[in-house]
Amino acid sequence: MKIKQELIDNIVSLDLTREELAKQLLTTRYTGLKYRAGEKWLDELASHYRDNQGDEDYGKVCSDLYKDYKQEIKSINDTYLNQEES
Repeated sequence: MKIKQELIDNIVSLDLTREELAKQLLTTRYTGLKYRAGEKWLDELASHYRDNQGDEDYGKVCSDLYKDYKQEIKSINDTYLNQEES
């Protein structure tokens, strides 16, 4: 709770305009979603490696997981980067 209050205090002390604050929030959300997608991909990859190493389709599943990750990143980019340009 103390960290949240410090973050709120820092935002208030920046004295940003409404537009600057909106841009900061969008940038933060965009970055957070990208990191979350990366964490999810690495977690799934590690689980698959641990449970299925040596299986016939091991490489294909790893490739599919990476394709899903890249699609998620593309979706995040399409949502947030196009919104910034508008």
